[in-house]
Amino acid sequence: MTQYDDPVIDNVPIELNGGFSSGDLIYLGLDEIAYVKQIVDDGENIFGIFAADGEQIGMAPEFDLARAMVIQNDLYPVNVH
Repeated sequence: MTQYDDPVIDNVPIELNGGFSSGDLIYLGLDEIAYVKQIVDDGENIFGIFAADGEQIGMAPEFDLARAMVIQNDLYPVNVH
């Protein structure tokens, strides 16, 4: 089991201490986190991969493949519902 498959680790809240502006939050995790969420592309349900700033950086036909792509690129996958 990898660290990404551990439900205890995946559900630990991140604590932020300090004053962050909305501009600062855009860049939080930019080089560390990728968000995976279901999207519709050309009428098909697929899984989009997004950088922390919202830029789409990839897509995959299956959720597990999207997560694997994120991990292979040394990013931490976060699910968006």
